[in-house]
Amino acid sequence: MDERLLDAICEHLKPCLFTEHTYIVREGDPVDKMLFIICGRLESVTTDGGRSGFFNRSFLKEGDFYGEELLTWALDPKSGINLPSFTQTVKAMREVEAFALVAEELKFVATQFRRLHSRQVQHTFRFYS
Repeated sequence: MDERLLDAICEHLKPCLFTEHTYIVREGDPVDKMLFIICGRLESVTTDGGRSGFFNRSFLKEGDFYGEELLTWALDPKSGINLPSFTQTVKAMREVEAFALVAEELKFVATQFRRLHSRQVQHTFRFYS
């Protein structure tokens, strides 16, 4: 990633702390931020919108992130103000330290750096998310 773009994203990160057993987001809530985990452990559970008999659970740890739905939203110049919805419920299993990138800030950075709209970068984001 272009170093200036990475610096711009880092300037908009906000530190946050979640206590043990705290629900951070629930399936169906609007995706208002991306969270980059510095330390701690999170549980991610999805029922695929409440589909009967469907249940998937995974764990997130240091170096992981969630809220990647915002990348597609931020890269789409026609996305407007309608935020995507979370596809999982995320709960802190232990105390979690993280950095948050709020939706409006990501959209701002995306509009400032048109390189984000290139097919190669979009493909990279989708591949790693």
